Amino acid sequence: MFFDPIYFIYILPGFILAVIAQIWISSAFNKYSKLSSGSNMTGQEAAQRIKEGERYPVDIVIQGENLSDHFDPSKNIVSLSRASLDDSVAAIAVVAHEFGHVQQKFSNSLLFNIRTGLVPVVNVGSRLGYILIILGLVLNLLNLAQIGLILFALTTVFALVTLPIEIDASKRAFALIRKYSLISESRTTGAKSVLSAAATTYIAALLTSLLNVLYYASLIRRRG
Repeated sequence: MFFDPIYFIYILPGFILAVIAQIWISSAFNKYSKLSSGSNMTGQEAAQRIKEGERYPVDIVIQGENLSDHFDPSKNIVSLSRASLDDSVAAIAVVAHEFGHVQQKFSNSLLFNIRTGLVPVVNVGSRLGYILIILGLVLNLLNLAQIGLILFALTTVFALVTLPIEIDASKRAFALIRKYSLISESRTTGAKSVLSAAATTYIAALLTSLLNVLYYASLIRRRG
């Protein structure tokens, strides 16, 4: 069971897409990290301008490696990587994307609220689900394995909800970029490239999660 070759047939498409997405996002980020925004503004300064302009009650911290940027809605903290200290198209595109998430929270976006509520459920359910699947298969208790599969499938639900949220955050990012003139109009194509590449990583995550669920469903069905 632990060395089932069929697993690799299921997981291979997701793995290939994940590798392509990672290469694309790394390449796009590296390329546009070398291109000035045209506004003489660093990513951190852009973050501050959006925060003050929109009057968002969030804190901005600089920490972590490139592309580790994220917004913590439970603490209202926008965590930016050290790349945000640079004046570049890539830095500002990423910063604006994170403030797209901030805007989702403070505009009471339904999908954003759903995803935020799913986080603790998915964290517990996915781990417990995997354990129940394995126990059910080892002990030949297929009903237990099926319950585990349902819990494990929460990861796919989470990935499915996350994808439109990320796409929407990028749309909001471009609106903020234009509103505050964070990137010159002639260079916004670079920002689109960075954020499009980032969106592909979420598509890969959704595909990988779905294929994992389908694999375990087929494993339980074969055992039955």
